[in-house]
Amino acid sequence: MNQALIVVDRLVKRYGTSVVLDDVSLKLAAGQVLVVIGPSGSGKSTLLRCLAALEPIQRGTITIDGVLAAKGDEEAGNGPNRTSLRQLREKIGMVFQQFNLFPHLTVIQNITLAPRRVLGMAQDEAEKVAIDLLRRVGLADKRDDYPERLSGGQQQRAAIARALAMHPHVMLFDEVTSALDPELVGEVLRTMRLLAEQGMTMLVVTHEMGFARDVADDVVFMDNGRIVERSTPTEIFAQPKEPRTRAFLERLLDREGRGAS
Repeated sequence: MNQALIVVDRLVKRYGTSVVLDDVSLKLAAGQVLVVIGPSGSGKSTLLRCLAALEPIQRGTITIDGVLAAKGDEEAGNGPNRTSLRQLREKIGMVFQQFNLFPHLTVIQNITLAPRRVLGMAQDEAEKVAIDLLRRVGLADKRDDYPERLSGGQQQRAAIARALAMHPHVMLFDEVTSALDPELVGEVLRTMRLLAEQGMTMLVVTHEMGFARDVADDVVFMDNGRIVERSTPTEIFAQPKEPRTRAFLERLLDREGRGAS
């Protein structure tokens, strides 16, 4: 396996007295696709937000590409290293459930904004990168459209292109298909599959079990703020080791079966 790009060690995250992440540790190697599944409220999205430095952590450490990105504020030498924080945000791209495109900017303006302001990229260079990314996500003909003229799936693909424009080392996806109509889900998943085939390191929170089976190198099941089980897709879907994992998957597959009938 390639060298670990992300190392999370004994991470604890609380909101007041409520423990949302409880002693979470994981590693993600460069080029690996890790899919995180679990019931609502299990801490999946909070884990991604901590990795993206959108939430402080109380205990543990997060290391990204060898750089200490965050350290629990209850421990000695507390708080994230602010120099590392800027480096971290240049290394990680995140796509959310909601598209979060600026409505007053065209698609290409949305994509070029951060590279110009954060990376100091020249306008023509940023536009060249954006046009290439729009081709990759199948939106080359939408460059001058405003977000309101795009479908939900197109907006989400534009959001993916915007994140990629920062040349991240790893992409975080937080339930990016959950706000889409069913017929639009496939186009976004196809874009994510393509990224995986191109070797992008990805950490994906999703309820799309077909995507997890086909694309993930490993699947993590979380419950009550803890990692219950981590295994390959074949093992975790066919023979989960933990009763809690088995019960979750049985309910999920049963619900999918009833929905298809």
